[in-house]
Amino acid sequence: MMRAVTVSAPETPEAAAPGGAPAPPTEPAPDASDALRIKWYRRFHVRLTAAQGGVVFLVLTVMAAVFYQLGYHAELTGLQGRLRATVATLALHVDVPAIAALDPAGEPNSPEVRALYQRFKAVAGTDKDISTIYLLRKTADPGRLRFVIDYANSGDAGRPGQLYDASKLPKMREGLEQVAVESQLWGDEFGLSLSGYAPLKLPSGESVGLVGVDVDAVRVRKMSQRVLTTTLALYGVAGLMLVLLAFWTGRRIRGPLAEINAAAARIAAGDFVGRAHIARKDEFGLVARHFDTIAASLQERDFIRDTFGRYVSAEVARRVLGDRTMAALGGEEREATILFSDIQGYSTMNEKVDPHEMIDVLNSYLGAMNEVIDAHEGVVIEFVGDAILCVFNTPNDVNEHAQRAVRCALAMRERLATLNAEWIHTRVGEVWRESGYSELMTRVGIHTGTVVAGNIGSRTRMKYGVLGDVVNVAARLEQLNKQLQTSILFSQATWERLDGDLKARVVPQGKHAVRGREAGVEVYAL
Repeated sequence: MMRAVTVSAPETPEAAAPGGAPAPPTEPAPDASDALRIKWYRRFHVRLTAAQGGVVFLVLTVMAAVFYQLGYHAELTGLQGRLRATVATLALHVDVPAIAALDPAGEPNSPEVRALYQRFKAVAGTDKDISTIYLLRKTADPGRLRFVIDYANSGDAGRPGQLYDASKLPKMREGLEQVAVESQLWGDEFGLSLSGYAPLKLPSGESVGLVGVDVDAVRVRKMSQRVLTTTLALYGVAGLMLVLLAFWTGRRIRGPLAEINAAAARIAAGDFVGRAHIARKDEFGLVARHFDTIAASLQERDFIRDTFGRYVSAEVARRVLGDRTMAALGGEEREATILFSDIQGYSTMNEKVDPHEMIDVLNSYLGAMNEVIDAHEGVVIEFVGDAILCVFNTPNDVNEHAQRAVRCALAMRERLATLNAEWIHTRVGEVWRESGYSELMTRVGIHTGTVVAGNIGSRTRMKYGVLGDVVNVAARLEQLNKQLQTSILFSQATWERLDGDLKARVVPQGKHAVRGREAGVEVYAL
């Protein structure tokens, strides 16, 4: 009984419609002159330029708005910082107990008041942004304060003892307990301003009032106007430059597009001889070169598409692309060496290990073994669970294929030892030890002989397979490892093709019966 192991590929679509119906009619190929009939506002370079200009102006508008907001915020934050520092410093120089002892009705001529008034005047004189500095005391009404001092550079000032309504100024009320600065302009009977406040507290911690500093709204508006002017100037210059750039870009696109469109129309019409001929070192030149390559290679398109839809192995695919006869049904007899590998105790581990963890380990194992097989010029025909079937000397010619297969088995065992060191502390490692194994082990069977390798199936769906007694014997030798307590077994046919170095390391195991064959097989172990 022959054993066939195959790799299947997805069906290749037929040219005809399902059920044998004729294929739907194709649209007529476009003509190169079609581009000349496109209305100007539908042409790509016009729409691209318009879209680019629109996006650019939108981006510029957003950037200008953001720049204005950031600039204004930066200026405002700086001004607020100065207000905070100024008002906090002024509060430190106020004799709070003396202020608390003053008559609530006001004592403008007291030494303390006169001294503070002069200090406020001096501070306002050194900072032209400050319009007013004042000192307010608390009253029995939480929403009302009383003026003690009010220095104003210009305009009306509060009289000593005059009440001030702070019920609608939460920041001012907050300033009775901690330093606070308004985030926006506020208006009252004295005008529109940006204000900062610092509390006046007795040694006991009780607040008796606050010191306030106002910056006139004119100063804030000038600051805003300066930022806006700068923003608009930058916006205008950038907009003009980008408009010119968009116009230049449109002109640079129009010519190459016309040439590429003409080349594409010729290719669509089946003229693979024509070329784009755009000698540019940019994307248009690259696209043109691709067009030229497409025109030269379209004859291979259907063949390559069908071929890659049928084959999985990279080696098989490369062979088929180089030899069209390989895509036909049928096979060829070749001498080859078959290597069959399986994990010892895999079924037990599947029962005890979480499937997600097991699949990760299995993928790592198969990936590592595949790399070793590729390095020894083997071709993986199939993964069946944990089992690996690979072949040497088909579809490609491999010198000393039997020796490469044996050395591949040794390298696989060495690579497995490295993986075992990585897995020893995982749940999989625990299961091995619980099952009586010190580590993950594999069994390998190798046999050399004549196989039939080729395509099996139909014209629309085929499989690449390796058939013959050689495949069966390799699988049986892999199983025989369990009986002989070995890990790598190969037949005499393989042993005869080894060099002296490998033969010196071989341990003969005698002749053994193999299921499916009448005669026994001489086997050797490594």
